[in-house]
Amino acid sequence: MNPVVAYSVTPLATRHVFAVSLVFTSRIDAPELYLPTWIAGSYMLRDFARHIVRMAAVTESGDALTLTPLGQSNWRVACAAGQTVRVDYEVFAHDTSVRTAFLDGSGGFFNGTSLFVGVPHLADAVHTLRLHAPECDWQIATTLPRASATPARGFGDYVARDYDELVDHPVRMGALTWLTFEAAGTPHEVAIAGHVPLLNRALLTKDLQAICAAQIEFFGAPAPFERYLFMVDARSSGYGGLEHRDSTALLCQRDDLPLASDALERREPYLNFLALCSHEYFHAWNVKRIKPAAFVPYDLSAPADTSLLWFFEGVTSYYDDLFLRRTAILTETQYLKRLTTTLNQVTQADGARTQTVADSGFYAWTKYYQTSPNTPNAVVSYYTKGALVAWCMDLHIRRASAQQHSLDDVMRDLWAAFGRDFYTPNHPQKGVILADIVAACVRVAPDMAAVLTQMLYSTDDLPLVELCAANGLNLTQEPANTPVLGATVNKADGGYQITRVANHGAAQQAGLAPDDVLIAFDQLKLTQPPEATLARYPLNHAITVHFWRDDALNHTILHNAPAPHGAYQLTAVQSVQKE
Repeated sequence: MNPVVAYSVTPLATRHVFAVSLVFTSRIDAPELYLPTWIAGSYMLRDFARHIVRMAAVTESGDALTLTPLGQSNWRVACAAGQTVRVDYEVFAHDTSVRTAFLDGSGGFFNGTSLFVGVPHLADAVHTLRLHAPECDWQIATTLPRASATPARGFGDYVARDYDELVDHPVRMGALTWLTFEAAGTPHEVAIAGHVPLLNRALLTKDLQAICAAQIEFFGAPAPFERYLFMVDARSSGYGGLEHRDSTALLCQRDDLPLASDALERREPYLNFLALCSHEYFHAWNVKRIKPAAFVPYDLSAPADTSLLWFFEGVTSYYDDLFLRRTAILTETQYLKRLTTTLNQVTQADGARTQTVADSGFYAWTKYYQTSPNTPNAVVSYYTKGALVAWCMDLHIRRASAQQHSLDDVMRDLWAAFGRDFYTPNHPQKGVILADIVAACVRVAPDMAAVLTQMLYSTDDLPLVELCAANGLNLTQEPANTPVLGATVNKADGGYQITRVANHGAAQQAGLAPDDVLIAFDQLKLTQPPEATLARYPLNHAITVHFWRDDALNHTILHNAPAPHGAYQLTAVQSVQKE
């Protein structure tokens, strides 16, 4: 089939701009164009069109066509059906996150949702992309299928079956460090942007290969993709990942990667990076193919129903560390410690007692992604609380089935019913609703429906103590006995500025508020973080706190107190199985 929609992209590195040209032959009069307002995997309206510098449309012969804005992210072209149109525009790219686009003299990266103005009535047509090379020795990393004349890792021509496939294949360009391996017979690549002279290539390759092979085996070979690519941006700061159907874009600190000196021990930052890789890789099954019905198809112009994020992100968060344990990258002690950290992270903030995990996903657009100083008191993370729900589901199914079944069976059931053939040509694409998840659970644990409803739609404590005891784990909660401020602070001129105040903590009881700058305890200047100073006082001691508020000097009495919620401890009564 001849392509109907064609893009070309030229990187203009000194201006941090991608020059884009779109050519299409319209099938209708006065077609509409649009640029997405959000990207799959990150549930916030980002208004990518704000980065378009200029835009103009012309006919095939070069005559100007009127572009009429219909909103902030869509336009109408004054052309007739059958007419060929070229739209030229530039996109400013200086965001180093994995969600948008970035370009400078060292390299570039983009998601299609940031660059490719779409033609809705041609969304199902073949889309092509021509990448023009800059005058430097850069390579290309992408899993977008390339034309036969385009060299591997090279600039040139690429092709997608439709617009959705086009924007689900990000592109990294620059001087890249490459690793390659096979997992379950499927080629995998790692393309690292950034200066990593001390990289322990062998360890990173070994660990990623083990994780990938284990996940492919979990769902059943062959893998649902012909090849897979980890695109890693190693910088001085930053952390994050975004999943795509056969690749992932990752951002990490350079020291998160394994160093040549790490041969005998995996450092905690590296374990966190491997967990991130495991998380995004698992998404190739769970959310990219086992997909919520609200995403079939994606409507990237408006918010979607994201109330199932507890499953698609939370369950994925549960399995990311679990696969590190199953591959022996984590020891049993390390794994239990990480589970405990997640549990304490959720239970020690009031958000878990205020918002349900189902609401956390539904309101992600306005509450989770648009934070305020009160966020920890009002919002629970669908990642962490969702991971705890997944843990409960797993433990409950194991107990109810006398250890004959687990959450693994639910995932494989959903994979067979919804995911395996999702991108198979001419196969109907069907998304998952909550009833499908419940049905898969009930098949292995008949009483699961009521249990799951309680966990998703209430803020009651999860039944983890009871479920752990039934599965060879001992979970206890000890009262807090260390003094804490009950607020987060940043170092500021002359003191420490409060950014957030926790409910029921010492700072809130003392009347302190976000933006207050703490300068003295008992008339002595704060020369170290407040909690380090509080540790010198006995519990319940009354401390006079001086602080600036709106440039006016204030004081209050703070009663030195521990956190209102104790910390959990998790130990194994019997060995935690790795299967």
